[in-house]
Amino acid sequence: MKNKGFKIFGGILAVIVAGFLVLTLSLDGIIKSGIEENGSRLLQTQVKVNNVNISPFNGSGSIEGFTVANPDKFSDKNAISIQEASIRIDLGSLLSDEIIVRDITVKSPQLYFEQQGFGANLKTLNDNMSLSSKSSSETRLIIEHLLIENGQVTVSTDIDRERTATAAIESFELNGIGKDGSNTVQQSVQQVIKPLIERAITEAIKGGVVDQLENKVDDLLNN
Repeated sequence: MKNKGFKIFGGILAVIVAGFLVLTLSLDGIIKSGIEENGSRLLQTQVKVNNVNISPFNGSGSIEGFTVANPDKFSDKNAISIQEASIRIDLGSLLSDEIIVRDITVKSPQLYFEQQGFGANLKTLNDNMSLSSKSSSETRLIIEHLLIENGQVTVSTDIDRERTATAAIESFELNGIGKDGSNTVQQSVQQVIKPLIERAITEAIKGGVVDQLENKVDDLLNN
């Protein structure tokens, strides 16, 4: 009788462990697919993620190997690369129409600013986001705290002459993105990426990397 009890207990334990593994893999896969599909739609270029690992207990975890491909007519290099970002999500919100991200820390983002003629890749991505953010969406996104640290921008320009250089992006924080409850997912993501792009260009100019762009920043970002 005792052996039978052990077998029943072992069977139940195996089911629980299997269910936990399925839940973990499903959660990671759902978030990975969501980032890639929504990001690609928002930026109108390929967005990829190598790996997502989120705890089903507290919603904490990491996103690894996040890349944004250059838009059409530019080189085959990635416009944005993030080796790793730590994240904490309100898991209950994933089942609602208002997703809540408690905290994101983006570590060492790498931006590639490519200017060709009168066009710039980051300007194109920015324009794509503006167009996408006008589309209707029932799902809202709140990001309570965002920290971006130790970034770097590589600048490639053919103004006057072709050259490439790099500059550091100072760490910065944003709080309460979408807190008013009206932000779509696209609008909240835009509020994350746009200041990163702006700071990348600003730091490049501040460091004297691309002096020729100094009078063109407003055109590149706002027109």
